[in-house]
Amino acid sequence: MLGRAQEMDEAILIAPQAVTNTQTASGRVDTVGAKYASIRIALASEANTNAIGPELSLLECDTTVVTNFATIVADKTAIDLTAAGQVTYHVDLRGRKRYLRLTVTTETTTNDNITVGAVTSLLKEESRKTVATSGTSVVCIV
Repeated sequence: MLGRAQEMDEAILIAPQAVTNTQTASGRVDTVGAKYASIRIALASEANTNAIGPELSLLECDTTVVTNFATIVADKTAIDLTAAGQVTYHVDLRGRKRYLRLTVTTETTTNDNITVGAVTSLLKEESRKTVATSGTSVVCIV
């Protein structure tokens, strides 16, 4: 039995960039029509062995006003950045707000400078039952 077709949209949430002491890199995605989101955060290896990982915060809001976003999860990265690593959030969007926002904030010293980038994948349910590709969207049968 064939299930419903699923469409997955992928987008760069935070373009790769260096984030120095106490700076924040952030990005926002419109999740309208999506059922699930995966956010993959790539963190380059630490420049200094005593570096402290950045604070990662995932927030939500029904508008794009930055001050209105509410935190879903906020934590220090749990991975050892001696080597490069990745942190992934999987979010069930049913019952959530329209926009997700990711912030990555470094600690206060130059030892904590990092390079970060993030990509989001949104899984949308489609009514068609064919497989097709279009631009960066891929439709697959589940």
